[in-house]
Amino acid sequence: MYRHSRAGVVTRAAKYRAFKYEGTMKALVDVDPLLDGVYRIEDGGSCSSVYVIAAAGTLIDTGNMYGLVDELHDLGFLGFHKKILLTHGHFDHVGGVEEIFQVASPEIYLHPIAREHLRLLRDPFPAFFDALERDGKLISVNDGDPIDGLPALTVIHAPGHTAGDLCFFDSRSGALFSGDAVLPSNCRAGTMLSQPDSGYGGSLEDRLNSLRRLLALRVTHLLPGHGQPVFHKGGDQIKISLYGFYQRLYKSCPERAWIEVAKDLFEAGVIEDARQCAAKAFQISPSSIEVRELLDKLTLPHRRLRS
Repeated sequence: MYRHSRAGVVTRAAKYRAFKYEGTMKALVDVDPLLDGVYRIEDGGSCSSVYVIAAAGTLIDTGNMYGLVDELHDLGFLGFHKKILLTHGHFDHVGGVEEIFQVASPEIYLHPIAREHLRLLRDPFPAFFDALERDGKLISVNDGDPIDGLPALTVIHAPGHTAGDLCFFDSRSGALFSGDAVLPSNCRAGTMLSQPDSGYGGSLEDRLNSLRRLLALRVTHLLPGHGQPVFHKGGDQIKISLYGFYQRLYKSCPERAWIEVAKDLFEAGVIEDARQCAAKAFQISPSSIEVRELLDKLTLPHRRLRS
């Protein structure tokens, strides 16, 4: 029902050549040997990035531009697909699934809520995903579930942008495949792209709680759905996203944003960074009793420090 000929792929890709991938796959091993076999196909416009984990036969997201199959074919990755991991159900992340199924038949891993969101896509995609579900190709995963492979990944449910958002974490390299849950601070339109989508169950409260949870991870590399990856300092982007959240919330009280981030970092065990944020609040409001008490609290050695 969902398979088509290779010729059909080429014809359709040519028809939409303005929205075609153009030789943008990059190996990530150059920045960290622990990322050997991980590749990125760069996002473009309203299309998400696609990540390829060669040894596991895995794609993370599929974008929505035609020509993904051609891109994978030209670079020697066509037909190896065993798994597709979806970070959420927005079309710019899942639209390329149909094209993959023209040449392969992988299992698709997604959160149960994201499965329901696929029914909100324009025709013919709801019927297409229904057909995959009948064939046993849609696999529900939840927070904490392992994804076998090399590297092994851990599923992290991070609602906020949508209710079904997932991140995938490689604890060995510290790589976080973050979808739209965390986007780099220099991503053009990043605030808009990651904001809660109420039609898909997104909420500010969930986004805040998810960012707080992600603080506790030892993230080295942030591999986002949009914008450039942030290598070696990926964890800082979670802190920046959290600060930006509070900054928008407390526009009239700038020290409050630093206070709240400091508290969150303290709870996550990231004490030195919490001290730095409290110091920023002190610079803005040196007479604040709350800030002084927070700084005193952060000097107590009763918590294990984490750099």
